[in-house]
Amino acid sequence: MAPSQGDRSEVISGANASGISPASPSSSAAPAGLNSSSWYRLRSRALRAGALWLAGFFEACRIHRAVSLCRRSRKVLVKTGQIFVLNGFIFLGSVWFLQRFLLPMLLWLSSPATKAENGDSVAQKGGLLHSIIVLCCYAFWLYPIYVITFVVNAIWYNDIARHAYRAMDEGGVHSQKLSQVQSKNDSSGFKSVMIQIGEQIYSICMLSVFFLEIFGVSFVPYVGKLLSFIMLTWLYAYYCFDYKWSFARWSLERRLHFFETNWAFFAGFGSPCVLATFFLSPLVSAGVMNVLFPLFVLVATAVNPEEVVKRCLSSVVYLPSSTRLPIFDVPNILVGPILRFFQPKVAARTPSSIDRRRKAN
Repeated sequence: MAPSQGDRSEVISGANASGISPASPSSSAAPAGLNSSSWYRLRSRALRAGALWLAGFFEACRIHRAVSLCRRSRKVLVKTGQIFVLNGFIFLGSVWFLQRFLLPMLLWLSSPATKAENGDSVAQKGGLLHSIIVLCCYAFWLYPIYVITFVVNAIWYNDIARHAYRAMDEGGVHSQKLSQVQSKNDSSGFKSVMIQIGEQIYSICMLSVFFLEIFGVSFVPYVGKLLSFIMLTWLYAYYCFDYKWSFARWSLERRLHFFETNWAFFAGFGSPCVLATFFLSPLVSAGVMNVLFPLFVLVATAVNPEEVVKRCLSSVVYLPSSTRLPIFDVPNILVGPILRFFQPKVAARTPSSIDRRRKAN
């Protein structure tokens, strides 16, 4: 069905207000194989996705919100400082000292200098002894520090998000009352606890499979790096908002539905975090990510994505229905049967791809 005249005028007026000239049958010719109405809807959806991506990107760049939360809560400030010292000073400092000072010095001490054939340059050959020293340094120093920081970070990230959420609630920033959210989504008893534990286990397994999917996609020729970049933005954005949604008692199904419906916004939100680490070496990238991640968690805690998406779409472009992208369908297909085998009652409450597709229809 072609869009009505009122829809077209609303799209054009919204696009003109934002400085974007939308496509229309009278202003641009449709490509071969597409009629005017299909081309119009395609351009409108692209305009919607671009507007949401920009909104998410700019929301993620508002680091002053993280600073404001640190000033509001001393516990947030202390934990964030501890994260910086642990990852920025101890872990990244160890990586720099090992790669830039210790290993080159050991190479110079343990390797004989051999002149090249032209006699102008000197080449260092470490040999077996140097390889063993390097392996021992990584195995008994750098990797143990990485594992320790990974475990400690997982605990401290949760503490930072919890204290930040409480600081937001005490300041009255949330648009909806916390008591109403909890009374609507939370139930008492052992069954509720088991369902929450099951959802957490399911979420961990789902995101682990999604990470493996990103790793596999990166080997696709020509477009592998681009696809892995986009999927990493979704992964980090989901991690940032998952803390807030968990404290707000959002069910896993509600989280995934909102995330996949507004996929462009979350791709934009995760882009600054991925851009800061995507082109670095794995260990340095992990250290920089561990330093920056709590800042984006604080920003995600301070922002209300529902209001941002609604405001963005109302001021830029209107579409009668949103396009839901099945981002986590592959992990759900793989993880769902395993969970149903071990805990069928808990699995009945998790968003398998079949159930979510049925409800979307």
